[in-house]
Amino acid sequence: MDPTMSFLKPRAESRCRPLPQRLRVKDVADACRSAALAFAWCARASWGKRELARWLLGPYARAIEATREPPAARRLPRRSVSSETVHELLARSHAHVLAVLRSSGSWKSDARFARLMVDGGVVVGVIDDESAIGYAPVASAEMRLVDRVTSLFVADFLTRPADYTRFRICDLCEGVTFDSAAEHAESCGGAAMGSGIRPAVTAPAARRVTLIGLGDRAA
Repeated sequence: MDPTMSFLKPRAESRCRPLPQRLRVKDVADACRSAALAFAWCARASWGKRELARWLLGPYARAIEATREPPAARRLPRRSVSSETVHELLARSHAHVLAVLRSSGSWKSDARFARLMVDGGVVVGVIDDESAIGYAPVASAEMRLVDRVTSLFVADFLTRPADYTRFRICDLCEGVTFDSAAEHAESCGGAAMGSGIRPAVTAPAARRVTLIGLGDRAA
């Protein structure tokens, strides 16, 4: 499965922005990793409409606090989504996110990666009042669910890429971890850890029609 991203190209002035005074670059990265790992570990197996809503309003909302779009003056009517559709969306999005993450070994070796992610509207540069520089996920109403999760991992990676030398996806349970293979095997029952290195990063795709707040049904 080839990873795809569907974001609007940002304006030049949107490539970097200061964080609110109380936020630090590390806080943003921590929130991104926490929300991203929560999705990667739990979304496919145990989430439904309620759990997804809690994630969007809780961990995800904290991760995009500095970059979310202001509420629109007029909101489009929301489409009712069945529980079955949400389960299908979660399964597809989870599989797609894992496919993207298996290419993470190539991110560091690609000199264009950061620019590609900023130009594609996946992340934005941020700076805090202590002059620390990092990245934050872009958040807009048009984004698919898979792109929301991908942006969290990308922002975390670009802020502290050294951490991703320890990043692995378990070949047995598909758990995403920053632990060593030996440490993970204790909780997974002897799982084999994949390297997570499969080069496949693509340019952002065209904008797609989405279900507001969740993403389209072809995630």
